Amino acid sequence: MRICVIGAGIAGALLARRLTEYPDVEVDLVTGVPGTDATAASGGGVRGFETHPEQRRLAVESLAELFETPDLLEQVGYVETGCTYLLKPYAGLEQAVNDVEHLHPGSTEIIDGAALRSRGWQGLPEGTVGVLEKRAGFIRPDQLRSLVIEQLARGAHSHVVPGPVLGLVPHPDGSVSCRTPGDSNRYDLVVVAAGPWTPGLLAGNALPAEPYRTKAIQVAVYDVDGALPTMFIDETSDLYGRPTADGGLLLGIDTHRWSVPPGSTDPLPDLAAEAVRIAGERLPHLRLLETRNSASNADCYADPPVLTLWSVLGSTHRLFTFTGGSGGSVKTALAASRTAASDLLGPLVTGENTRTTTSRTENKRMTITERGNGHPPRYHTIGIGAGPSNLSLAALYKGVTTEKLALFDSRPVAGWHTPLLYPGVRMQTGWMKDLVSLVDPRHELTFLNYLVTSGRLYALINSQFDALPRIEYERYLAWATERLGVVNFDCRVDSISITDDGFEVCVDGTPVAQSEHLVLGLGTRPVWPEYVRGLDREQAFIADELGVRLPGLEASKAEPIAVVGGGQTGLECVLRLLGSGFTDIRWLGRNQWFRSIDDSPMANELYRPSHIQFLQGLNRGKRREMIVDSRYSGDAITPGGLRALYQGNYDGLLTLGRFPVTLLPGRDVTSAEQLADGNIRLRCTTPEMPEEHEVRHLVVAAGREHVQAPFDDDLRERIDYDDDGEMLVEPDYSIRWKGMNGHRIFSFNASRYSHGLTNAGLTQLPVRAAIVLNSMFDREIYPISDELCAVKW
Repeated sequence: MRICVIGAGIAGALLARRLTEYPDVEVDLVTGVPGTDATAASGGGVRGFETHPEQRRLAVESLAELFETPDLLEQVGYVETGCTYLLKPYAGLEQAVNDVEHLHPGSTEIIDGAALRSRGWQGLPEGTVGVLEKRAGFIRPDQLRSLVIEQLARGAHSHVVPGPVLGLVPHPDGSVSCRTPGDSNRYDLVVVAAGPWTPGLLAGNALPAEPYRTKAIQVAVYDVDGALPTMFIDETSDLYGRPTADGGLLLGIDTHRWSVPPGSTDPLPDLAAEAVRIAGERLPHLRLLETRNSASNADCYADPPVLTLWSVLGSTHRLFTFTGGSGGSVKTALAASRTAASDLLGPLVTGENTRTTTSRTENKRMTITERGNGHPPRYHTIGIGAGPSNLSLAALYKGVTTEKLALFDSRPVAGWHTPLLYPGVRMQTGWMKDLVSLVDPRHELTFLNYLVTSGRLYALINSQFDALPRIEYERYLAWATERLGVVNFDCRVDSISITDDGFEVCVDGTPVAQSEHLVLGLGTRPVWPEYVRGLDREQAFIADELGVRLPGLEASKAEPIAVVGGGQTGLECVLRLLGSGFTDIRWLGRNQWFRSIDDSPMANELYRPSHIQFLQGLNRGKRREMIVDSRYSGDAITPGGLRALYQGNYDGLLTLGRFPVTLLPGRDVTSAEQLADGNIRLRCTTPEMPEEHEVRHLVVAAGREHVQAPFDDDLRERIDYDDDGEMLVEPDYSIRWKGMNGHRIFSFNASRYSHGLTNAGLTQLPVRAAIVLNSMFDREIYPISDELCAVKW
């Protein structure tokens, strides 16, 4: 496995070093822009106490690693100063101190205002307390970084590559190309740990950089007269400082100067004066003399300020960031780099899934560990699949109960039909039909809030899209996934069983979770027609593979290529091929014409709760008949997509003298044959007579089929099925089954002929989730009201 870590600050260097400890891994560490960076400008403070629990865990463990490695402690020039953290008391403060005490017994205590005054502190707000930490001090982070880089440069499986990075290109197969001056390499995995350069690097390569902001940092070292304090952080005034090894005092103040350019070294004189003023009030016994030196720079921040691995929003490619600390990553980088390396590569060594999912909003950590040791974790509700349906359920669930919910998904990171996401592909639903808005428009996970918090609201509005880019919707889903913090990725559930305690879910044959209730959101998979199975897989493949196959088709752009499938996916494949320069594209569809969606007001009435309710009152036969009759209100092509195809085809006519795309409706492909010259012969029926078409390559977009739930034999036999072999789904989306004993199974996406076209679409996501929650908790949590309707069904 080849891995690239971009950024040679303390965080990136340590992560690269951790990754080299895993077998069969080669690591390139790409350095950044020459000059002083945040690591070089850092004061180097290390301590255990932090108010944020995840930041505190990382700081405590990092300090412990330092103390457990005497050689390292000496090499990085550790000086013990003690630390005083001044703050207002809060619920949980004593437990926070106990967290530090657990690994460093006898080192930490809470002192009151009187004790602070006896130590020279004055002018503190009423009620201020201090957390006194004896085993705290500072190191030389630039020296630690240099030691690590020297090791990497000498390593057999690591290289230090001169930067900066000029380009990042994610590929559909998950790999990422990284371009540096004079070279370009493709990696299995890329981690951007470039500190304040991170948001600009992502944004400059059309990748989302929403969580990150840059902020100015500035410190100065003074000669002083008077007894030096311990290292300190004064939350009441934003002042911080520490004694230096030669008797000086380093002082800084939180700047609150955001969006500064990375590498900025312009001093902020007013901040220096403010730091001196506050120091005079808080430590009046100290007299500041000459300024020895000062340092200004920028660092990268996120909310919350925790140095953590984070998958780039909207990507199923293996691209991550590792940054976003509080401007003081030195105190957490040892533990954070170990955690990040384990999250990335732990399964390679252990053979188990030990990945940790960390939400940047809540930093809830969900780790599947200790398999086989006692009972697996227990939840109120488990969801299989983390697509839009279950994400909508999780979002609404979060706001109405303290019960625990977990989602399990086989994908490595968040995504949604990612292989089919091409530039120019558009949604078939409006942006208001997001995960929550139709039932809870004030929810924090609305699409509108995503636009505002990501800073792209005005850019999207002014782009005047008739239909939302589908890539944007995928990024919205990934943004929501990160904030929910309930998804276990890389977990392919292979068995669901029912026990006396409820449902038990197994991954790789091992029980990983139990729950009272189960929600299936399994989605669909592409259909493989029988006639494709005997063909060369390099020439005939499904639409999901088109993006991966395109580079290998570069030499075949003038040869005939067929796309079979007259739906939206087929259209998108044709557009992708046309945009990539193919000049002989045959588009075959079974229906009489390539039908576009009926987006009229009357057709949209079919996607209202009132129509779903109406369908429930019909007998099974009549309901199915009506649903089949209305299918082209949703199972069809966006008109804008067809317009783009016709316009692109006409542009091709002007260039080539003929249309590059031939539309062949009314063709039902019945068989295919691999010919001796390597071509593929397609045989199909038409309204008049059979036809044959010879092509060099074949792209199959023949629809999708529902994924079956992995019930074990006992549970499968308890499920009630209809005459078509489909699970019987009640109006509240619950499945009818025997011996439930209070344990409920709900299913999304598997009730087309009972709940209509909204069954698997995005138009009623929160309505469906609200109906499930109302039923699950047996009360009206979310009212579903749709009475103002001019249509009387």
